[in-house]
Amino acid sequence: MKSHAATNHEEQAGAVPTPFDSPNVTMRATYEHDLAISAVVYDTLLVADLMALLTSRLPDAPVWTGAPVTAPTTGASPLDEEVSRVALVLTQRLWRQDAITAVDAQVLHERARRNPKSIIAVSLDGEAVPTWMSRVRHRDLATLGVAGIANVVLEAIADAGGRVKSAPEGPPLGVTEPAPRWPDPPMPYLGQPRAHGALRRELDLLVAELERRVDDHEGSPQRVLEVQTQPHRAVARVDDLGVSFSWMPARSGTVTDGRLMVIEWSSVVGGGRRGAVTLQTANPVRECVYVAEAADQDHWCWRAEGPHGRASSTAHLVGEWIAAASMRARQHA
Repeated sequence: MKSHAATNHEEQAGAVPTPFDSPNVTMRATYEHDLAISAVVYDTLLVADLMALLTSRLPDAPVWTGAPVTAPTTGASPLDEEVSRVALVLTQRLWRQDAITAVDAQVLHERARRNPKSIIAVSLDGEAVPTWMSRVRHRDLATLGVAGIANVVLEAIADAGGRVKSAPEGPPLGVTEPAPRWPDPPMPYLGQPRAHGALRRELDLLVAELERRVDDHEGSPQRVLEVQTQPHRAVARVDDLGVSFSWMPARSGTVTDGRLMVIEWSSVVGGGRRGAVTLQTANPVRECVYVAEAADQDHWCWRAEGPHGRASSTAHLVGEWIAAASMRARQHA
């Protein structure tokens, strides 16, 4: 055991400080995971994008508690401070509201008390984080983007004693090579007439997802009571709240220039399971506009318009909005 004097001598000689400059945190040589991620299932595409950027720079792929993975050998959560070097939390209004992230929050609550600087909380929608996360590192997806968040995570892992591989040669993360000017590149898929067939399929899927929740509402906390469909529009009622999905075609006639507007409403009047959902007296609570992204009909997503908007599949887009409306309805009740 080193004497107190020897320890002071090493500090004065420039010894490496603890990974997060905290006197209560000790540097560990190995962890089961360099990075563990907590996120709701509706952010699957965002998690996949982050993991694609991080996997090539880390000895082992990050682990996400929302994905089916082999149980850790320690029997503890991957988010436990003894299991993962750094924890990344993608926070939004639904985080802690599902079974998986509710358990994540319990583990992270203890980790934040003991080692807050080993947690990175990334806000996806501006929702306030719990007070017990006030001391963790905070970042914003709209400000940094996926590539910027990946760089923050890699720096944190390196600071905590992890091994980070050098970036591959080529353009920086998130930057693509300019398209060649000659010959002219082919027209993007969403600018072609055949993209309208894929759009109709996705809008039909959107309505089917809403109607499925009507059939299942008796045994589900996501209580969709009725759905009304019109050309280019579907409205679902959740108690006295509603969610409308409206496709707004563009004058150009291309899917690329069209927009999907989603609005959550309060004070919605319903006419029974087969009645009309009335929005005449309703008030908008929040809204978001989405653009379509697709390289072909089998790889379709909706991306929130704005800087570094999140992408969602059609099923996850419906699920997230209905889950948020159901949560708000339960709070009102």
